[in-house]
Amino acid sequence: MSELYYQDDQVTLYYGSAFEVFPSLADKSVDAVITDPPYTERTHTKARSNGEMAEGISFESITDAALASALHSMGRVSRGWVIATLDYRHAVQFDVQPPVGLKCQRLGVWVKTNPTPQMSGDRPAQGWESIAYFHRADSRSRWNGGGRHGNYSMRSADPEGHPTAKPLPLVQDLVRKFTNRGDIVFDPFAGSGTTLRAAVNEGRKAIGVEIEERYCEIIASRLAQGCLDFGEGA
Repeated sequence: MSELYYQDDQVTLYYGSAFEVFPSLADKSVDAVITDPPYTERTHTKARSNGEMAEGISFESITDAALASALHSMGRVSRGWVIATLDYRHAVQFDVQPPVGLKCQRLGVWVKTNPTPQMSGDRPAQGWESIAYFHRADSRSRWNGGGRHGNYSMRSADPEGHPTAKPLPLVQDLVRKFTNRGDIVFDPFAGSGTTLRAAVNEGRKAIGVEIEERYCEIIASRLAQGCLDFGEGA
């Protein structure tokens, strides 16, 4: 069962499964979803992060069906955008056949300026991740980016307790471009809380869900530090 783990004037964090929390959220109850779901077992088995190059990714993977179900639920609770970093295979798949209730407005990339080397040495390292820009299929999309692109080039974040860290500047830019001050941002796979931290720093409210208690502890600690958080955990 999910339970309330942390709450202040701007952030509510639940400890538990996103799939337990989704049913409790009403349709269009948040302004946007910005999240980094787990990858599938295939990717987890092969993945090497900056912090866990020998062991690979330590948290649980997600199945193809569960990912599609999660994105459908995100689209239901969002009033507009659902933005997710995804394995490129899923990004391409969902571009062709979006999750139910969503349309894929664009695929972008985050190019890492300090990518993890290809340990086998027999092929180029990956060096980038996909960003999928989904929107509710029943409404028109709007954003604060004008005619600019949705691609990023910056270094990977230091793990700081989480193996798939996303840079705080990247996520804050997504928050600025796809939400407005006072909006509610939802992250059902909160990791170590970068989306929640970014939302607070940009004058938004946030709801997060995290299934690993050790990461909930990290999130609570980061949020307790106040807005002057210049770290780059995910």
